[in-house]
Amino acid sequence: MNHKAIIYFTAILLIGVSCNRGSKGDKTLLPNVTGSAGEVVVVLPKALHHDSLGKLYRQFLTEDVPFLPQSEPLFDLIIIPPDAFTDIFKSHRNIIFNDVLKSTTEVKMSLKKDVWAAPQTILYITGPNFKAIEESLKKEKDKIVTIFEQAERDRVVQNANKYEEENIRKTLEKDFKLSLRIPKSYRLNFKRDSMAWISFETPNTSQGIILYTFPYTSKNTFTVDYLLDKRNQFVKQIGGPTDGSYMTTSKMVPPSLSEMMFKNRYYGVMKGLWEVEKHPMGGPFIAHITVDEERQRVVVVEAYVYAPSAKKRNYLRQVEALLYTLEILKSN
Repeated sequence: MNHKAIIYFTAILLIGVSCNRGSKGDKTLLPNVTGSAGEVVVVLPKALHHDSLGKLYRQFLTEDVPFLPQSEPLFDLIIIPPDAFTDIFKSHRNIIFNDVLKSTTEVKMSLKKDVWAAPQTILYITGPNFKAIEESLKKEKDKIVTIFEQAERDRVVQNANKYEEENIRKTLEKDFKLSLRIPKSYRLNFKRDSMAWISFETPNTSQGIILYTFPYTSKNTFTVDYLLDKRNQFVKQIGGPTDGSYMTTSKMVPPSLSEMMFKNRYYGVMKGLWEVEKHPMGGPFIAHITVDEERQRVVVVEAYVYAPSAKKRNYLRQVEALLYTLEILKSN
């Protein structure tokens, strides 16, 4: 297999599409979804494409992804009229329908999976008129963004489970009592007492995961300053391409820290930009931080991307999705 073929095959695994499994991982006879990662098709009457609803969809679905070094939209939006929704669009990965039902007095949203293809996510929005749908969307826009971000993430996780580099997971379970689902083509670059560095490298890009732990001794752990100080201590161990260079946190844009509950576990989510001291390299990172109460330690799993000549949104979504596979093992 030549070099280009290897890169193409790996891209299929990471971005792509499940060969024969639906959104819940069950086998299905439905065809694979089509469309590029991050695309959303909105079905809307043509008169509304550049007014009211169309403008609103563009506003919240194509706003900039935060903490990327260049401007990139949350989603690539395709708006089509109902009569253009032919078989070519039925297999698309993400679809939003907008319909007026005279029999209803309120706006309703219905989420369906794997209607014409798999793993597919379709959102049906109905209301008494398009003005009512527009007003409802203004309130629910964050929810809609979350639905399709999760759909993209779930596809990556499903492929990570299917094409797993099992040896990496077993090593992390044995040495860190932590589990992550990592796809094939990723490599464990190094493993130390409280840190591991895993990455997938091509000649032009790098997608990496950094895992580290430290004792939970301070109530001030979940502050930006404290976490950045710890981060810089650990990532300094990742050397850059020139002598004396190493990874650190960029000061160009102050990182943010938010909260998230996932699978009944509290996480701090830190987003920012990284760079390499003494070398012109950098990119975005996202870190998930939680507490392993049993072992009284803080667990950090971080996704980062280096893609200097490419758009970074999809690369970052791919590797960020792997953070959601984290499991903290219980003692026997």
